[in-house]
Amino acid sequence: MQFDEFDSFTRKLCVETREIILSVYESPDMEVEIKSDESPVTYADKKTERVIREAIQNLYPAHGIKGEEYGDINPDAPWTWVIDPIDGTKTFTVGCPLFGTMIGLLHEGEPRFGAIDFPALDKRITGDCQLALVNGTAVRATQGKPLSESIAITTDYGDIARHQNGAAFETLAGRVRYTRTWGDCYGYYLLATGNADIMLDPIMSFWDIMALIPIVKGSGARITDWQGGDPARGDSIVAANSDLHDQVLSTLNA
Repeated sequence: MQFDEFDSFTRKLCVETREIILSVYESPDMEVEIKSDESPVTYADKKTERVIREAIQNLYPAHGIKGEEYGDINPDAPWTWVIDPIDGTKTFTVGCPLFGTMIGLLHEGEPRFGAIDFPALDKRITGDCQLALVNGTAVRATQGKPLSESIAITTDYGDIARHQNGAAFETLAGRVRYTRTWGDCYGYYLLATGNADIMLDPIMSFWDIMALIPIVKGSGARITDWQGGDPARGDSIVAANSDLHDQVLSTLNA
């Protein structure tokens, strides 16, 4: 795999998708539809995914594509792109800047490359399981921090009790320095850059996960599902600094 090739491709692509997203960001006239699963979707979600799909099909016609808003293309292809056009659409629709466009690339089902672009923050993080870069500069997760001094982040506090062991999470929350929400993909950015130590999502979809794995691993942190399994085959995420991950897992599954 050529990291530079895919990094350059997604960087240029996100210049165009940023314009689409920011054209309606914080607009009082933004129209928000509610899908059958009760999640929101906007014009920017749909247009962004269409643009990304078209660019992939033009440059990599033999590759597969999976995305949140539209059907699969070449589902049996060895190389498959996974698109979440706006991760954190709820965040996006209320004018909070902590949303991002996520593009992952899998080979034979294994995540190999991930990119997350943050249009409102002018930041972009990429990774390939070996390194992680923010706007081209290498970043690393922290190490050596005890649980009592760590910062934990999640996306939706209420989702934890609905989908996992809420009481166990409260135990973890009582052992860390403090917890914060508004995570979405930005929580994994904070983990990978050493600004947070634990990021938790108790329920996720396929397109929410795949871009994260190469980035988190590339930063030196660990990532699994909630029970410690392969995150690429799960529907939840526990990501943490490598020296905290086992402790976090055991607490959450007590």
